[in-house]
Amino acid sequence: MLAVGRVVGVKVREVLQDWPPPKWASDDAGSALTSAPGELRLLWFSAPDADGWFRLTATDSRGAGWSTYCRAPAHIVWQKLEDALAASLKQSLDRAGDVELESVAPSSVR
Repeated sequence: MLAVGRVVGVKVREVLQDWPPPKWASDDAGSALTSAPGELRLLWFSAPDADGWFRLTATDSRGAGWSTYCRAPAHIVWQKLEDALAASLKQSLDRAGDVELESVAPSSVR
């Protein structure tokens, strides 16, 4: 059983280490990232696997696709992080990092 504490006023960038992720792989063969990772626009994200890893995809100013993986910490309820990321679709990663997770009441996750 994992106890989940209260999350109040916590931003995406505080929950996910190294936000925005510094390393990205091109989805378009031969492309080179020409902008800062924070300028990429969030396009899509997957659900986490059993270890908390999930995939992010984003686009740069030219519309080229980029992907990376992030890990959600075990103490965060995925639904709250998912809601924050969903609210940030098509926004820059810098802006997505400023989105606050809603308060999470103490509970148990089995």
